[in-house]
Amino acid sequence: MKKPKKLRPVRRTTAVLLACMLIVGGVAFAALISLQNKVTGNTIETATANIQISRDSGTTYASTVNGFDFPNLYPGGPAYPSGNGYFILIKNTGTVPLGLKFGVSSSPTNLSGIDLSKVNVTVVFMGLDGLFTVNPSQTFNLAELVSANTSGGVTLNLPTPLTVGGYQRFGIQVSLAADAVVGSNASIGNIDFAFAGVTPGIGS
Repeated sequence: MKKPKKLRPVRRTTAVLLACMLIVGGVAFAALISLQNKVTGNTIETATANIQISRDSGTTYASTVNGFDFPNLYPGGPAYPSGNGYFILIKNTGTVPLGLKFGVSSSPTNLSGIDLSKVNVTVVFMGLDGLFTVNPSQTFNLAELVSANTSGGVTLNLPTPLTVGGYQRFGIQVSLAADAVVGSNASIGNIDFAFAGVTPGIGS
């Protein structure tokens, strides 16, 4: 019985090349493509995040308003002012729903040596009619607000985001912890409370 002849190197190479040509030829037919049709001159833009503040129930809005005086505080005493605190109103004047962050953007003057971590700032959440909402208030210390401002501030837990054109009423109060300061009197100045609108809709 005769043994089958082995393919010679030349025949083997020719067979491989022929197989490759068939494969490549098949791919070429499968990759037919038309000339490009174009949609030209497109632009990609973000929404605008912007808020403004009012101290007069929304008659006038601005990016900066005058601050408040918090007098007659004493260590361990009640927050001032009583009730819901000093009133402000924040409106979403941008084009996207916003959450809010809160911080102190300045370097407070503290010649009296009050412990800023013992100075409490309370933000009271109020409804559009001045009544409390489901999240009545949040309290932060002054040192925390100064530190957090480098990243935009601490997150305010709004019950719902500020819709475009929408607004939220807030109150601001200040109190001192029982061990905040020792002495006959003390004061802190140059405190700039700062609010910033952020996306996504609630906080960050």
